[in-house]
Amino acid sequence: MSVDSKYCDIAWANSFGGIQFPLLADFHPKGAVAKEYGLWLDEAGISDRATVLISKDGTVLWSESVGPGGERSPAELLAKAKSLV
Repeated sequence: MSVDSKYCDIAWANSFGGIQFPLLADFHPKGAVAKEYGLWLDEAGISDRATVLISKDGTVLWSESVGPGGERSPAELLAKAKSLV
């Protein structure tokens, strides 16, 4: 989920050759979901860069925040997701 518009999300997915899972936009009202998870940075007007893995029943299984300029390892995220199933 991104606080960018769905059009930005589509462009991002296309930059990887297409993504085979749904992307969600937290665009309007801007950052509403990020605020619910405590990830909205009010003074900057942006969300923190975080990964939150949520079960089908809505339970947060794992989360990690790396800050707005932080980077994440796709391989590490995939390994973490696989370890939780």
